[in-house]
Amino acid sequence: MAQEVTHETLTGGLTQLVNRARVLLQGAKREAGASLEDFIPHKITTLLDLIPAGTDFYKSHAAVREQVDELLQLEAALEARSLRVLVVAFGGEEGARLWLEQTGCAFDMLLDPHRKIYRHFGLGSSCARVMRFGVLLQYSEYKAVDRDFPDVPPRLLEDIFQMGGDFLLSEEGTVLLSHICKNPMDRPTVGDVLQAADAASSASRP
Repeated sequence: MAQEVTHETLTGGLTQLVNRARVLLQGAKREAGASLEDFIPHKITTLLDLIPAGTDFYKSHAAVREQVDELLQLEAALEARSLRVLVVAFGGEEGARLWLEQTGCAFDMLLDPHRKIYRHFGLGSSCARVMRFGVLLQYSEYKAVDRDFPDVPPRLLEDIFQMGGDFLLSEEGTVLLSHICKNPMDRPTVGDVLQAADAASSASRP
């Protein structure tokens, strides 16, 4: 049974988080000055400091939900339906190879350095969606439960604001499922993907 979170614990954790955020954002405002364009590429790490602050908040109580690795669930379920997963990335070959090694991803990968596929499916870049406060807190929760992240050297980082998506295509190229992410954490569930695959399979039967 999960330990009950007391009012004092929750209030104390939130107070520390708010105070930390206030200090960081005040400093960011001074550094940004009047030019947001200059601030974003050079001072964004200031806002990323909210992640460890949020981690401290999540670790302040024991009621932390365990994360389920949906990728592994999806892999097994898709194999049972003879479906193929293709990962599309816009970065270079070196970064892609490093990502595959660190994540242990066994799916095939296609590099799209000019982002033609991204544009075809309507995937753009958005600083506002990537740097939302809720997204940073979600990363904080992952760090609080010691969830690993790929450790990519800064020289290999390109457009961190590029948005992603998930699409299910038939052998003929018909789009069976289209999910354009609203933020980096927004992904379809395993059930969504399998339901679309099953619906397409049922529709093709005589």
